[in-house]
Amino acid sequence: MTVVTSPTLLFIPESELIVDYVLSFAALAFVLVSWYLIYRRAGITLGMALSYFRSDWRGFLSRVFVYGFFHRKNVKNRYAGTMHVLISYGILILFIATALIFLSHDIVKPVAHHGILNGGFYLNFEFWANLGGVMLLAGTLMGLVRRGRGKVMLETTEQDYIILLALLALDLEGFFLGALKIYAFREGFDVFRFVEYPLSYVYSGLPYTTAIVLYRSLWMAHVLTAFALAVYLPFSKLSHMVMSLILIGAKRPRVRGAMTTPFLLTELMASGNFDISIGVKKISELPKLKKAEALACTNCGRCERACPAVMSGTDLTPRLVVQNIKANYTSDGEMTQVVLSENATWSCTTCQACVEECPVLIDPHSFIMETRRNLVMENRTGKDMQAYFNNLTNTRNPFGNPPSDRDAMLQFAPKFDGSQEVLYWVGCMGAFDPRDNKTARAIIELLKKAGVSFGILGSEEACTGETARRMGEEGRFQELALQNIDTFNRYGVKKIVTACPHCYNTFRNEYPELGLKAEVYHHSQFLSSLIESGRLKVKNSEVVTTYHDPCYLGRINREFEKPRNIVQSTSRLVEMERSRERSMCCGAGGGNYWYKVQSQRKISQIRLEQAMSTGAKRLAVACPFCMPMLEDAVRTSNSEGRIEVKDIAELILENLAD
Repeated sequence: MTVVTSPTLLFIPESELIVDYVLSFAALAFVLVSWYLIYRRAGITLGMALSYFRSDWRGFLSRVFVYGFFHRKNVKNRYAGTMHVLISYGILILFIATALIFLSHDIVKPVAHHGILNGGFYLNFEFWANLGGVMLLAGTLMGLVRRGRGKVMLETTEQDYIILLALLALDLEGFFLGALKIYAFREGFDVFRFVEYPLSYVYSGLPYTTAIVLYRSLWMAHVLTAFALAVYLPFSKLSHMVMSLILIGAKRPRVRGAMTTPFLLTELMASGNFDISIGVKKISELPKLKKAEALACTNCGRCERACPAVMSGTDLTPRLVVQNIKANYTSDGEMTQVVLSENATWSCTTCQACVEECPVLIDPHSFIMETRRNLVMENRTGKDMQAYFNNLTNTRNPFGNPPSDRDAMLQFAPKFDGSQEVLYWVGCMGAFDPRDNKTARAIIELLKKAGVSFGILGSEEACTGETARRMGEEGRFQELALQNIDTFNRYGVKKIVTACPHCYNTFRNEYPELGLKAEVYHHSQFLSSLIESGRLKVKNSEVVTTYHDPCYLGRINREFEKPRNIVQSTSRLVEMERSRERSMCCGAGGGNYWYKVQSQRKISQIRLEQAMSTGAKRLAVACPFCMPMLEDAVRTSNSEGRIEVKDIAELILENLAD
């Protein structure tokens, strides 16, 4: 009767196996010590990881499985995601297979006189081991093709080829060793080794003694390849297999649209002590978890390919921001000297496309924001930025217009007195920019037609301070925020509607920490609800329209459907390739609207080209910054008559049913 089992190792003398295992444990010790020294120098310890695990073990494990093992972000890119899944799962399966062989041959068999690889379990083992090898083979070949064809904007170094070729060699050696075992001991159940079984016929006619020599030679090559790869592991991209899992688990969910609050202005005023330092000047000042982010980076370039600043040819690339920190994580050098230039620091639009793309939850934009805070604290800003900050101080708006100019809107809308249901927040752009003022008046007319009880604040409005915060001026942001919150409290504001995603984000995600208690709606959400309830009735014009997702409404606050409901009810919607969470910024965010960014092309021009490639005759927007940016792109590209830019509120107003 045939016993369903297989000798785990063939033709290898016991003395040689002992040497192999000694070297294996030495290599393992080298890897662990190397990792310890690398992470210890960054201030990252096992105790730190365990503390994160203990404080939120359910969330820790959930994030590790969702983003680590199930590759939630990797799979969004079909080719690269498939490649990564094949390689990672292939390695995992083969690692488990190797561990089972060690357990069976060296732990169980000496005690029980038989291993654990028997019967049905053995057949499953061989099938899965072969499947893991196929996955690794396919993944590494895909990686080599991707690196070699050069069609993707991807930095390729010798390290990339070393890793891929070493994995490929390790995999093929394993297959040929397995095939030699089948050739030497043919059994009726060999078909379960669906790769090694047909491969074994390559050795047909090979003398048995030659097979032994070949097996031992291949085994030695296999062992040496594994040792070399193991020793290289802590210093290569493969180290992310450990660090990225720790980082993913440790990174607790936070409100995406809220920046950190380094101090509370109310507490400083109460204490009278304003001697504080904010932002990050030197790499050594970065928190430990931020250094862990850099060490987890694999240089994959996903952030770079999504970044509008990179596409427009500025000095900024989020990939290099993180990689430069990784290369200098023990340095005491200044951020603007070692990590990114001052020009690069001010080129970020804070669109967070880089954050969206990173498969291991690294936040490149946060490094830039903290650098900006330090530059502002040291008064290292340009004239345009100083003028912007001065206008906020003197007139409570970035244009420098008298606050009383906001009262011009009172000829179209009633003054909010606390009795109305809704406060319509006009915003600085709606009040002072001529084009956005048309959008504001359209919203007012729609609110009136729907019978909404609403009012506006007029000259009592002040800038939310959102852009000031993202330009690094935390004090001015909080000053404006506290003033606005005081106004809201005086009037008993319960519900705020605004057309500006930046105001919406700040009211919704940042003001509550400072005391705001009110419902906040973007005008796309509020107007869509009026259409759904029948208070506004619209007809469809069938004009082919594409919709541009504003960063702070879509990607950052995950509102994709309400604006589309409006566009679809009034037009025929066609989507751009970069839409929803992968939408591209218009170029205005992060303060870029208020100062000149050194670039080769305008971001708005690139975005307009993407819109026009859909064949749409109309470009719908839902942001008062996107409107002038994209209209300017239409003018400067001589595209008038080919496409027009409209706010979603204007689409409703133009298509109201009689």
